[in-house]
Amino acid sequence: MRGYEAKAQVMADVATVIEQARREGRDLATALRIARVTLAYLSGPQPDPEQARALEAFDKQLRQLSS
Repeated sequence: MRGYEAKAQVMADVATVIEQARREGRDLATALRIARVTLAYLSGPQPDPEQARALEAFDKQLRQLSS
């Protein structure tokens, strides 16, 4: 159960970062960049496979937004 609690907390933390960035008037791409950096920090130097997939999803969204 601890693993699910930790993942839920990380998701809540990232969602909070995105929401705060949007409240500050930042565009979606900037909010996603801030959330991506937060997730990378929380994942540590060797993210597990699930974290690596989440980071790749952020990268894909950022590439699409910059196109």
